[in-house]
Amino acid sequence: MDIKKTLTDAYNLYYSGQYKESLKLYYKILSENLDNSVSYYSIGLVYDVLGEYEMSVAYYKKSIALDSGNVRSLNNLARIYIDVIKDFDIAKTYLEQAIKYAPQDAEAYNLYGNLWILNNDYKLAINYFKKSILLDEKYFKNYYDIGLAYWGLKDKDNAIINVKKSLELNPQFTQANNLLQELL
Repeated sequence: MDIKKTLTDAYNLYYSGQYKESLKLYYKILSENLDNSVSYYSIGLVYDVLGEYEMSVAYYKKSIALDSGNVRSLNNLARIYIDVIKDFDIAKTYLEQAIKYAPQDAEAYNLYGNLWILNNDYKLAINYFKKSILLDEKYFKNYYDIGLAYWGLKDKDNAIINVKKSLELNPQFTQANNLLQELL
C-alpha cells in the first residue's frame, strides 16, 4: 500500500463529505502503521464530524498517547469536553497542554475564552480572546466570541463593534449576523 497516496485519498474523501469512505482508508493506514498519531487524529476528526463523540474522544486520546504535543487533538478534545461533555476541568487540562506545546496557537486561547464565557467570567474570556486575536487577527470567530463576552458584560457598543468585525472577515457567518440583529 502506498500510504502517502492512501492518506491523500482519505483526506480528499473527508473534505468532500464522504466521511465513512475516508474512515475506511484511515483504518487501512492504521493497519499498516499503528504508531501513527496523525491517522488516529484523522479518525477522531471523522467521528467528531459524525457526532460520535465517544469514539472521537477515544481516537484523539490515542493520538495524544503517541504524540503528547498533537495540538489539534488537544484542542478538539477540549472543545468536546467544553461543548458536549461539559467537564470544564478536563477541558482546561487539555488546553493547558496545548498552550504548553504551542504557545502561539490561537485556537487554544479561543477555546479557553469560550470556556470562561460558559463560566460567566466575561472579563477573563475577553483576555483570552484578545490573546487569540493577537495570534491570528484574521480568525473571524474570535471577534464574534469577544462580542458575546462584551454582551455578557452589558457593553453593547463593544459587542457590536466586534461582531461587525467578525462579519467583515466572514460576511456569511450566520451566528454573527443573527447576533448583530439581536444587538441592533
